[in-house]
Amino acid sequence: MEDNMTTQTNTTSETTSILTYKASIHPKDQPVPTEFAKLIIKLEAELGFPIWLIVQNGDAELSEIDMAVYKSFRAAKDQIEDGKPVGLLLHSPGGQASYAYKIARLFQRRSDKFVSIVPHYAKSAATLLALAGKKIIMGRDAELGPLDVQMWDQEKEDYDSALNAVQSLERLNAYALTAMDQAMRLFYARTHKRPELLLPLAVEYATSMLKPMIEKIDSVDLTKRSRELKVAEDYAIRLMRTNYSNTNALRIATALVERYSTHGFVIDRHEASELDVERSIGLGLSIELVKKSVEDAFDALMPHLESATVVIGRIMAE
Repeated sequence: MEDNMTTQTNTTSETTSILTYKASIHPKDQPVPTEFAKLIIKLEAELGFPIWLIVQNGDAELSEIDMAVYKSFRAAKDQIEDGKPVGLLLHSPGGQASYAYKIARLFQRRSDKFVSIVPHYAKSAATLLALAGKKIIMGRDAELGPLDVQMWDQEKEDYDSALNAVQSLERLNAYALTAMDQAMRLFYARTHKRPELLLPLAVEYATSMLKPMIEKIDSVDLTKRSRELKVAEDYAIRLMRTNYSNTNALRIATALVERYSTHGFVIDRHEASELDVERSIGLGLSIELVKKSVEDAFDALMPHLESATVVIGRIMAE
């Protein structure tokens, strides 16, 4: 009987000693998976500073960077220790540029050693937020993305890339110049007339081809989309000024808005860090290469990041 009671006591003791973990901001009503929490705590130990999380998947509450996420961070801002190194781990498809900027500035104001961490991907507004880091720690297979603002399309009842409309006009412009050039070459080869006589004919030819397409463009909508892209560029420049020269901040921000052809374009670690100005290759971001143990921690985190719906804040033992 005594042995049975001892066994029961030991079992109870072991049960009560098992730690559970929660996120300081979201979700508050349920624990974070233990293995995931332990990997984050291990990563903190490897890097040597506390790590905050913005992990967003699916369409649940707080699944994009928006006002609610910003307000949650603002309410918890006193937990960011002044003057101490701090990291923000991002796993997010993005959201609204203005709130990504505000969250980034919350960290920048409190730490001049703020580090962005991207094990897997940080796209759109999450890329904007990552730019605020004094350095960016990217996994070997991690991705950033263009600063391509997503805008609500009333007709499609869905979000659409602001870059689509702006680059469509750019492509039409390039096509018009090509058409006019080809027409000039053809007219000259056939007639051998002076260029000044052939130019009006070439212009008329290119104009007649493009006019129906140009007339379909909503100039008000195009202006709005162009302005939103400029807003993202301006935010990026301001976030990078503390860590990059004005020239480099402008160059990187402009490239992220204008260089890439689609919203989902993959900017991997090599391209993010590489820089070849003459060939317009790479961004020249301050990417830190980490030791193998950190890379291994990123690899171990990957399935948890993909399966977690939303985890925001610091990981804490209950």
